[in-house]
Amino acid sequence: MPTLRLENGVLRAEVLPEAGGGLLRFDLLRDGDVVPIFRPGEADAALRDPRTLACYSLVPWSNRIGGGRFPFQGQTIEVPRTRDDEPYPLHGHGWLMPWHAVSQTDTSVELAAVVEQGRPFRYQAVQRYTLMGNTLTIALTVRNEGAPLPFGLGVHPFFPRTPDVRLRAGATAMWQSAPDYLPTDLQAPSADADFRKLRKLEESAAINHSFEGWDGRAEIVWPSRRMSVQITADTSRYVLYTPVAYDFFCFEPVDHAINAHNLPGLPQDHGLTILGTGQSLQRNYQFTVNGFDA
Repeated sequence: MPTLRLENGVLRAEVLPEAGGGLLRFDLLRDGDVVPIFRPGEADAALRDPRTLACYSLVPWSNRIGGGRFPFQGQTIEVPRTRDDEPYPLHGHGWLMPWHAVSQTDTSVELAAVVEQGRPFRYQAVQRYTLMGNTLTIALTVRNEGAPLPFGLGVHPFFPRTPDVRLRAGATAMWQSAPDYLPTDLQAPSADADFRKLRKLEESAAINHSFEGWDGRAEIVWPSRRMSVQITADTSRYVLYTPVAYDFFCFEPVDHAINAHNLPGLPQDHGLTILGTGQSLQRNYQFTVNGFDA
């Protein structure tokens, strides 16, 4: 399926409905140049592996569900793996299935998908991409069509990792993690992961953690590329993934912790929302791009 292009003279986005309805590209149009804001993908590669997309949505959960099960209302809910190469169910179903376009203009598109066999989840999902001025807005909605269950949402953009890239994303706490990346205990952010003030993302930093107490605002600055992105979201958590020796990093605004389904307490204590049959949840994410002179 061809990509769907959005453009407003300042920004350009390309959406690939068949690959999770994800973004293949998100670019700044500047002085005749096309400057990638998210790491650009290729359609053929993204159809084989959506992890090569520029950004994809996380529905009806983000990251991993430990053991492929969780307790809920006196029952043990089994969740099958979403990928054969991952030991735990990862990132929900949305990024792995085709979506269809419901409506499109020059600057926006709405995509929808229905999941009937996402055991134990049954739901409808809608994602809407909108370009307005120098801002991309992603609105993500899920409607539960099955029995009451905990739901969560997020987005997973990939950003170019340059030697001078800087990040600001205030958080009050960070989940330490085990070798399988599941959280173990909540602590203050470690020195190399404390981004309450704008600071360089060190090339040696290998972070793969869930953060709490976020104010819903973040900033990424690339001095050598003469651009920055301000991120806002109606969530209080994010996941930061900075693999060493790769040309990207991921800043993922999410509404719940990794493995929130199994952490001590109730799922709601860790950001998940219990949706009854017919109930909906929506989250919004904005990416505002600014260029500056050298």
